[in-house]
Amino acid sequence: MQNESEFEVFVFSVGEQEMAFDVDHVSMVIERPEITPVPKSKSTVLGVMNLRGRIVPVVNLAMSLGVEFGKTDDEKVVVVNWEEMEVSFLVNKVKGVLRCNEGEVEKLQELAKFGEKCKGIIKKGNELIVYLNIGKILGELITVSEYSTEGVW
Repeated sequence: MQNESEFEVFVFSVGEQEMAFDVDHVSMVIERPEITPVPKSKSTVLGVMNLRGRIVPVVNLAMSLGVEFGKTDDEKVVVVNWEEMEVSFLVNKVKGVLRCNEGEVEKLQELAKFGEKCKGIIKKGNELIVYLNIGKILGELITVSEYSTEGVW
C-alpha cells in the first residue's frame, strides 16, 4: 500500500530547463499560432490569439520566469485554465504527462530564481523538473482590476 499521494504533471521545456504545470489546469497544446500584439500590454504578454473564436492571451513564460527562451522549430502554446481565466504560455518543447508522487518533489524554502512561482523540484531518475505554480505566475501578471470582462489584458 502506497502512503504517498500520486499526481500528474504536464512537462515541457523553456530554453534548456524542463518545467511542469499540474496537468489538471492544462486544457490543450497547439502549434504556435499567429499572435496579435496588444498595445500597452505587459512586456511578458506577447499578445493574443484566436482560439476557436475565443481571444486568449499568450504569455512569454521565459520572460516571466527570467530564463533564456531560444527559438526552436518545435515551439508550442500550452493553454491553461485557472479559475475563470483561459491563458496560454509559449514553450520551446512539449514532453508530455508524467506521473509523480509527493516523495519525488523537493520543496525548496526559496528558489532564488523563481521564488513563489515554483512549488519545488521534481526528481525523476536523473531528471530535475521545475514544478511551477500557475496561480503565482498569473497573479504576478494580472490583478482583478486589470482583467477585463472580455478576458484580455
